Amino acid sequence: MTGPSKADLRIATLFCGIVGLYDLLYVSTTITGTAVLGYKFDLLFPDFLVFHAAARAFFEGKLALVYDTDAITHLQNTLYAARLPYELGFRPFLYPPLWLFDLLPFGLLPVGLAVASFLVLTAGICAAALRALGLRLEAVLAILAAPAAISVVIAGQNTFRSGAPLYGGLALLERRPILAGILLGLLAYKPQVWVLVPVALLAARGWRPLIALAATVAAQSLVTLLLFGADFWLAFIAAARRAGTSAEFAEMFARVHAHMTTLMAAGKIFGLGDGPSMALQLAGALLAVVTVVWAFARHRPSQSRGHNERTALLVAATFLVSPHTLNYDLLLLMPAVALLFLHPPADGYRPGERVIYLALWLIPHFCMGLNEAGVPLTPLVILLFGAVALARLRAAA
Repeated sequence: MTGPSKADLRIATLFCGIVGLYDLLYVSTTITGTAVLGYKFDLLFPDFLVFHAAARAFFEGKLALVYDTDAITHLQNTLYAARLPYELGFRPFLYPPLWLFDLLPFGLLPVGLAVASFLVLTAGICAAALRALGLRLEAVLAILAAPAAISVVIAGQNTFRSGAPLYGGLALLERRPILAGILLGLLAYKPQVWVLVPVALLAARGWRPLIALAATVAAQSLVTLLLFGADFWLAFIAAARRAGTSAEFAEMFARVHAHMTTLMAAGKIFGLGDGPSMALQLAGALLAVVTVVWAFARHRPSQSRGHNERTALLVAATFLVSPHTLNYDLLLLMPAVALLFLHPPADGYRPGERVIYLALWLIPHFCMGLNEAGVPLTPLVILLFGAVALARLRAAA
């Protein structure tokens, strides 16, 4: 592979610089309340309030509240009453106990200091992982200031934390397979992002990283079982079952449909019923699984060709599997965009390829507005990006 032309690189640098500057100004003015340069948020760091409340529940001996949606929502309204512009409703903790274990240190801090520490720390480890992936510092800074990062910061979400083990693990599959498996196992706290990782390793017959991954997940599960107890894990399983019901999805869709990036949400926004929307989601999931199995079975990590394309394909496919990805999750796609743009094939970019990269980079800015207007284009842009990665992988073979 070659690098982009000087003209492409100059244009990309200028574009990322202008967009990144806008994003930084938007985030800073939104947090300080001094101005509004885009979509207005009435509540800052709402998702981190859920995380912090769950950690506080542990330290206050109220662990049973964590997977009780009404109880954990009430706890947030009680703990953060002074900073809430309105009373919260339906703010569940939808993560396995693995994530609560990671959150415990932040539960010891006041919520303002906790969210600042959380975002700085997770952004730092994400940057380190992207550097290990081979991205130059300029590209890493562009990703951390990309439009998708806005949603991560304003929501107080964990996408930086997810990107670190995902890209760090994929970067090390060839050189350090055991360490790669350990890192990828640390992503299991977020099942909707992690679900295709073991599928890919199994298809590639990557037994060493797969065993390391399984051992890491087992060790984390054992620690949390001993710390939180079996009843807490049973409560999570029950909550996960409820989250998969049509009633729970309808509640979530009603509240956060503007932020959703899934095929199922797109179907419902277009006015399709629950059945057709679910069928659309299942079709996308089947396509994603088949494509990832083909890509990793035919192009194993031990082969140097197609590494970036295989990585991009895996991440794009992840967004077709889960019905629960939201706007802030799109940050996971941005390193893949950078990899494909910075390492074009010897015969150059395909027609329209750079336009797709541009659209995917910017779509987090417009996702909410498009969804509210009834034009949910985000899944289509992700599909097109996956198609580019697939075409380039086939050509690399």
